[in-house]
Amino acid sequence: MTIDSVRDRLLDELNHLTPVQQEKLLDYARQMQQGSTLPPGTPGERLVELAGQFRFPQGGLDEMMQAIEEDCERIDWDGWA
Repeated sequence: MTIDSVRDRLLDELNHLTPVQQEKLLDYARQMQQGSTLPPGTPGERLVELAGQFRFPQGGLDEMMQAIEEDCERIDWDGWA
């Protein structure tokens, strides 16, 4: 596929997007140029520092950890449409 055909296809798709979707695509393209495809967020170290400020109910963290251990990294092959 040539660069021109990719550009033409992108422009064709762009013309079918709403202005809001076009803005999101522009933001994504700018992030790609900067080398990051991840949205901006809070570093984990900072979250650990803030953890003491959260008021979880008694046993809440244990319940969350149990749910993570039971449900994460499992694939629901029928869950995707």
